[in-house]
Amino acid sequence: MKKPLTRTCRGPFLAVAILVLLAACGGGGRSELAGVETNPAPVQPAPPTQPAAPEPVLAAASTDLTAATSNSQPGWPSWSAPAGQAPVGGVGCTGTIGYHQHALVSIYKEGVRLGLPDNLGRSACTYELHVHDVTGMVHMEADVAKRFTLAQFFALWNQPLGVNATAGLAGPVRFYLIQNDTLSRYPGDPAALELVPHREIVIVSGAAPAVLPKYRWPADL
Repeated sequence: MKKPLTRTCRGPFLAVAILVLLAACGGGGRSELAGVETNPAPVQPAPPTQPAAPEPVLAAASTDLTAATSNSQPGWPSWSAPAGQAPVGGVGCTGTIGYHQHALVSIYKEGVRLGLPDNLGRSACTYELHVHDVTGMVHMEADVAKRFTLAQFFALWNQPLGVNATAGLAGPVRFYLIQNDTLSRYPGDPAALELVPHREIVIVSGAAPAVLPKYRWPADL
């Protein structure tokens, strides 16, 4: 006949039973939320994105270049010639003229076209790159055919050229090409843009005109 468990014997069995029960219930005093971050860091909202500036389109009808641009208001002071008629950026004074072509540089500030200084490149001597008036028509005159760039023209003008600032106008600055009645955005380095005969380089600071003129070049140019 088995003897009943004494109080001293029941103690260890009771302790073991309690430990088994705690283990089955995830015991050991551990919280059921263990491993869960109770104070997560706040999620930072993404910065607002600026809407893309609307792109201009090219006018359907043509406009006479000289008549449309001859009244442009100059946006810059008169040009100062380099001392001693020194070449600038590979552009020197004109000698014998065996090559004579024209490109157009149009600069817009908040939708308004600005005229270039009418003496740009024509003081003390006439440089191979120069303008005759405020129209923005750039004359390329040299002894032989040469490749001229927008960077050379701006170096002679002594004005900065870039997407962050151009000729004192704030960036971002956008560049466009109008050639063969086609308008295209130029995303590359503006310094590499070539002054091609009858090509228009459009420089835009701020809002662009909704419609850019399609100029008709004079028949004798």
